Amino acid sequence: MRRASLHGHQLVAAGVSALLLAACGTTATAPRRGGPTPVASPPATTTTTTTTITTGPSSTAIVYGVDVNQFDKDIGGTRVPRVLSMIHRVGATAVRIGGDWPAVEPARRRYDFSSVDRLFSLAHADGLTVLFELGDEPGWDAVGGNENAPPSDCDTRYASCASVASYVSALVSHGAPEGLRYLIVRNEPQNFNKNWVGGSAASYAHFQQVVYQAAHRAEPGIEVLNGGTESISASLALLRNRIEPLTPYEQQVSAFSQSLYANPAWCDSLDVLDIHAGDHGPVYSPQIVDSSEAALQACNGGRHVPVWVTEIGYPSIATLQSSRVYHVELNGAYQGGESGQARFLTDTFGALAKDPNVVGINWTFMIDPNTTDTVPPGATYNRAFSAGMGAGLAYASYQTKAAYQAFQAVTGAAS
Repeated sequence: MRRASLHGHQLVAAGVSALLLAACGTTATAPRRGGPTPVASPPATTTTTTTTITTGPSSTAIVYGVDVNQFDKDIGGTRVPRVLSMIHRVGATAVRIGGDWPAVEPARRRYDFSSVDRLFSLAHADGLTVLFELGDEPGWDAVGGNENAPPSDCDTRYASCASVASYVSALVSHGAPEGLRYLIVRNEPQNFNKNWVGGSAASYAHFQQVVYQAAHRAEPGIEVLNGGTESISASLALLRNRIEPLTPYEQQVSAFSQSLYANPAWCDSLDVLDIHAGDHGPVYSPQIVDSSEAALQACNGGRHVPVWVTEIGYPSIATLQSSRVYHVELNGAYQGGESGQARFLTDTFGALAKDPNVVGINWTFMIDPNTTDTVPPGATYNRAFSAGMGAGLAYASYQTKAAYQAFQAVTGAAS
């Protein structure tokens, strides 16, 4: 989840954070949608577009969730139960969390599912559905031993991907009886300097297809998601270019994402479209959903695929809220520290909940990855956002913020 479209990677997951997150599933009852909330108007100078897409049946309920990075230094394995309890109390019924593939498969086809079992047991105790991400492969199966690179036998569009298929089959066969319902393939591959190092869009599309097919052979009812790749709306692209032109790397990121949305191997291997709308707010987040859904349908023959927005976030740090980007994109509407973050959550969740394509919405994160709200000297604007500073519903001390109470109001947990 990167801040992307306006000051990061144009089609990369557009969140205010940059930590590894992901997920799996236990059943849970989705809370009812919150009531109508005010939505900010787009800037007068912004060109808006209307996209025609085929939608599924209008849902009467949205599943609300929270992202957790169990590998963050302020969480770790020992604090996961406390964080999941906080998620339960905020009224969420889903958690997106990353798996540890190297720990589960330390050697080829030698599995230890104890960490997976513990995660599902803890989530089940709090009534949480888990969106489970595979995570990076073990070093023994990585190109050059780099776990951020593609698997060594799945690094081209024609590779066998045998190790990937065997792991997914074993994971899903073991996890389905424990509550594994949702599987996210790999986080933000378009951020290819970090999450798919040295790999191409074509090889990733093949990887997605292999995971999808192996998962469904093991458990036909499983729902497979992509790792947060979206196609931004035309109006947001224009706004982004008003602020600053794309860098060469950002142009490559955009091309990577566009390639996925034009590749049937990827487009036909999704049960749920995973979107990272990040900090784009109540006007542009629904546009990102609709433009992504339209791009996907142009690729998959018009088949409707429900959307889960697994990354929405915005900082509670006043100095970040006053940035030029937010003044342009959000009309400066969400300032004031904690109160600005809370209003952003309420308005953005409300706008997305009205979109007939959306079935789930997750906030990023529960706990701040930063221990201080002081932006490090010399840190660039992009770096502060990519570190996820201030994006949690609670501080690193675990003291909750106003956004935590705003989340409770949306889900009805505050009543």
